[in-house]
Amino acid sequence: MRKIVSILAFSLLGLISIILFNTITSDYQLPFSESARSQGADIPIDRQQALSNLSAALQIKTVSSMADKQPLSSSFKLFHQLLNQRYPQISKQLRRSVINQGSLVYHWPGSDSSLKPNLLLAHIDVVPAAQDTLARWQYPPFSGTVTDSHIWGRGALDVKSTIMASLEAIESLLAQGFKPQRSLYLAFGHDEEIGGQQGAVKIAQYFKQQNLSFEYILDEGGSILQDGVIPGLDTPVAVIGIAEKGYVSLKLAIDAIGGHSSMPPKHTAVGLISQAIVKLENNPLPVDMQFSATLFRRIGPKMPWLKRAIFSNMWLTKPLLINLLSKSPTTNATIRTTTAVTMVEGSDKDNVLPNTASAIVNFRIMPNQQLEDIVQHVTTVIENPDITISPLSDFQLGSQISPVDSNAFKLIATTIAQVERHPDLVVSPYLVVGATDARHYAGLSDNIYRFVFNRYTPASLTQMHGLNERVAIKDYLDSIKFYQNLIINSQLSTN
Repeated sequence: MRKIVSILAFSLLGLISIILFNTITSDYQLPFSESARSQGADIPIDRQQALSNLSAALQIKTVSSMADKQPLSSSFKLFHQLLNQRYPQISKQLRRSVINQGSLVYHWPGSDSSLKPNLLLAHIDVVPAAQDTLARWQYPPFSGTVTDSHIWGRGALDVKSTIMASLEAIESLLAQGFKPQRSLYLAFGHDEEIGGQQGAVKIAQYFKQQNLSFEYILDEGGSILQDGVIPGLDTPVAVIGIAEKGYVSLKLAIDAIGGHSSMPPKHTAVGLISQAIVKLENNPLPVDMQFSATLFRRIGPKMPWLKRAIFSNMWLTKPLLINLLSKSPTTNATIRTTTAVTMVEGSDKDNVLPNTASAIVNFRIMPNQQLEDIVQHVTTVIENPDITISPLSDFQLGSQISPVDSNAFKLIATTIAQVERHPDLVVSPYLVVGATDARHYAGLSDNIYRFVFNRYTPASLTQMHGLNERVAIKDYLDSIKFYQNLIINSQLSTN
């Protein structure tokens, strides 16, 4: 017995020693040298003109919504005209093409045709500002108000500021006489908020017709998280999206004998559908940690002691970590295909048994999962062959997964650090849980990434598509610097 106790004691001591060793020695280094970070360019920016240009852009109501899938109002032409007027050097020296009436493509030819071009993406359209919320906006949503600290308006974060920052960067480089070796394209779709079918899809077709392929493509999706966005972490974390989730909605339906509610069966059609719903909610799809694990390994050394120990020993703590992540809707979405019951239909009268009942269940699909995987999961979980399972026609699988060891990824990370200049900055790949235009450009590059230079706090995260959307002036000016440096850094970068 003593021998067993001794063995257990030594084993426990060994386990504790391993945990402590991993925790103490865990560290994170940026994926490039300190000298690379210090070499950022400092190109002059006309601050007041830049703020004025963004303000003017935010005043143009380039709204698209699911209620109106024909977003080509005169506002889009006004926006095109604004860009021509505000950026005269770009208008003179870059080639501009209008795609499908509303989208724009700019081409800045480089001197070396052997180098693959780069592509920067953004979108012109914005979501509406609901009429019943207007009184709660501190400044009107299409006022473009500039205060001492912020520029206010719909699109300030998502993502007119990205369009304007990239153009400001190019205009300033042209003013300095900069001539690129590597060609650069910019593509601004006009219907991203309603799926991108008339904007990004048409632009991608245009590029394919031109037989173009790109060194890298950069769209929205990641940013710099700070001030407690990740609980317990005070250092900024720049997350670069390397993939995005897909989506599909399945319709579950069952037929039953209708009639008067005074003589109901044990389970009505609605009851049977409800049972299926409860089973699906109680049995989520399996966890996939391939994206989250890298992020946790990188932020772990910056966390308080207990969390550092957890993140530094995921070989042991993974079940605990999964349990914790699954409890939060935000973190749960990063580790599995999510299940969301969104619509239920039965009888149209309170005292009539339905002949048919149905439910719509929306799944946000992890990359590498197929539609058949989702249907099989649902079939197995609900265990009712009388329920038919039908995918709705409008679905999108998860995107390709771009590499984290490419020169393109390191280039973007380096450029972020050159502008952020925080000694404890963490840069990490991550999974974008929403949809972006980038997914429509699959096949045009092996390196498709998602990042805009913006700093998010827990409060500002709620402003995208929400009330009082605004961008900090410092963040906007730094976004211009980011694109300046990215264009300069990209000239000779190859994989």
